Amino acid sequence: MELLTNPWFIVFTGINIAALIYLAIKFRYKSKKEPLLFEKLRDAGIFPTLRIPPKSSDLEGGDPENCNPSNDNT
Repeated sequence: MELLTNPWFIVFTGINIAALIYLAIKFRYKSKKEPLLFEKLRDAGIFPTLRIPPKSSDLEGGDPENCNPSNDNT
């Protein structure tokens, strides 16, 4: 309990809280002005998508010639 009532601890904590509030306000206004990364990519014609993980049945193995039936070269 002595630490919480120490004047240096109170001053240090107050400075930290003030700095965090200042940074939160500063970066909130900056992020509202500047478009997000995905918006920049979309404007440039790049459309990022999430990859779907492979199914466990696809990972079991089998005939290596028939691994990718959509890539049929016949």
